[in-house]
Amino acid sequence: MIDHPEDGVADVPAFKTKGLPAYLVLDTSTSMKPHERLLNDTLLKIYDTLYTSPQLSEFIHLSVISFNTSPHVVTSMTDVEALQSLPTVTCGGLTNMGPLCVLLRARIIEDIATLAGSGVQVMRPVVFLLTDGLPTDKPTGAWQRELDELQDRSWKPWPHIVTYGFGDASESVLSRISTAAAYIAEDRAGDNGEALSSAMASLMNTLGATAKAQSLQVPEEVAGYRTLPTDYVG
Repeated sequence: MIDHPEDGVADVPAFKTKGLPAYLVLDTSTSMKPHERLLNDTLLKIYDTLYTSPQLSEFIHLSVISFNTSPHVVTSMTDVEALQSLPTVTCGGLTNMGPLCVLLRARIIEDIATLAGSGVQVMRPVVFLLTDGLPTDKPTGAWQRELDELQDRSWKPWPHIVTYGFGDASESVLSRISTAAAYIAEDRAGDNGEALSSAMASLMNTLGATAKAQSLQVPEEVAGYRTLPTDYVG
């Protein structure tokens, strides 16, 4: 594991505990349709794990976001015990990255304020992005402007970003998006469902190790994946 220790990005005079805002971002474009059930089954497992693991849920404040033509907040950053039901994701549409970056920035601002206001010493947010395709934003490359704003190091709560790519995902795009780690499936012509399962397993292991260490722990290797260089180190 690669340790990413961070000072808090939002402090209050008498905080109760440390907390890590974490965003699970799922590509739900048309190409992911064959894996729709797997995505929903895995989400159920993730929330069940958080519900039954107080050490994990007290430190990890998880929000799930899906994106295709437009981004959608599947579950907001709320106490897992307060969830009445877990919404499901539906796959269809394009793979637009720009609107996703805009939404992420807005959610980070709002979520940090909410957590800090409840007495949490907020650590640097982390985004886990899983995708099987290339950005479809028009004009080509336009999404990078919104990504630059999300990654802006002069913005105090800029997030760590970890990417998992499979299928038609681009190595250069994954490296461009990532700030902490980027992984790409070694067999992209094979079963994307297996690659997705491996990525989700890695994600859960990362969350567990992070909660135990009270700082972001990024794996050096992921089974079935190759680690890519990133444009930013942080």
